[in-house]
Amino acid sequence: MKSSIAVAFLAICISLLTLGTGDIPWTSVWEGALQRLFEGSTEWNPLLDERLPRLIVLLCTGASLAVAGAVMQSLFHNPLASPSVLGITSGGSLCVVIIFILGLATSHAALIPLTAVLGCFLTLVLVYLLSLWEGRAHLTTLILTGVAISTLFLALQGALLYSMRDHWGLIVTITEWESGSTLDRNWNHVHMQLPLALVGLTGCCLYRNELNLLALGEEEAKNLGVEVEKVRWRLFLCVSLLTGGALAALGSIAFFGLILPHLVRRLTGPDHRRVIPFCLVGGAITLASLDLAMRLLGIHSLSIGNVSAIIGGLFFLTLLFRHQRTVMYA
Repeated sequence: MKSSIAVAFLAICISLLTLGTGDIPWTSVWEGALQRLFEGSTEWNPLLDERLPRLIVLLCTGASLAVAGAVMQSLFHNPLASPSVLGITSGGSLCVVIIFILGLATSHAALIPLTAVLGCFLTLVLVYLLSLWEGRAHLTTLILTGVAISTLFLALQGALLYSMRDHWGLIVTITEWESGSTLDRNWNHVHMQLPLALVGLTGCCLYRNELNLLALGEEEAKNLGVEVEKVRWRLFLCVSLLTGGALAALGSIAFFGLILPHLVRRLTGPDHRRVIPFCLVGGAITLASLDLAMRLLGIHSLSIGNVSAIIGGLFFLTLLFRHQRTVMYA
């Protein structure tokens, strides 16, 4: 089973890598790539300089957001929990916008992922602490707190952007970044995200058994030897690394971390030893395939973040109505 998944993943990655390199003949593309790799050529190559870094960013972002959503839903025992719903993305986005406005994004590019991760982590902690009631984070309070914090941060971000409305170049740059556009993704974006994604995904994979025990309840998990508080805060950090890295490299991809974990759980069941790996692979392939489909269909007026937000919003409404119906008839 694992070997077949690995082979399928490799095959899909190769297909995604070789497609969409433009009107340049395939022979020229591959010859240029081989010359770059083995002969030290410095000529621009669409495969190595455009398609490959964009594919790596898409794979990392899809895997990161899907795994982050699965971990958050398990930690909070809430099917509606995800980085976008709880306002984590909004907090990180506000911090990155401030970096752009201060003019530090170009001269100090490393500040973008650092501030994104810091903003995501502080927002997650804030939402968690504000939602506590009698020592526990309640489901309804958690979602309402996340929505309130997200609304506040979006309002602050809107006020900052309005104050900079005369700086057209800055507004265009921030708008393209916020929309989740894959335009001009390069190796700098890979360097922003890949280390954060590797650390965050590794951390989440290491705590799969603890997530299974936490699903039984905090008291039961403590009785079984789980250091609940330590595990929770470490997973908070992993989620912040994953969300902040995705935000820094690709921008806001709303609701992606909400949809994929639900679909994966329907296929694999609740066992996190299967959920986390399948979310990792499924999220990576889904986002990269969505980008490829948009390019093949010639959809250039919308970004991948726009499409994800539309689909995710409809999915979120479906989950919300289903949850309300369950509560009404329980």
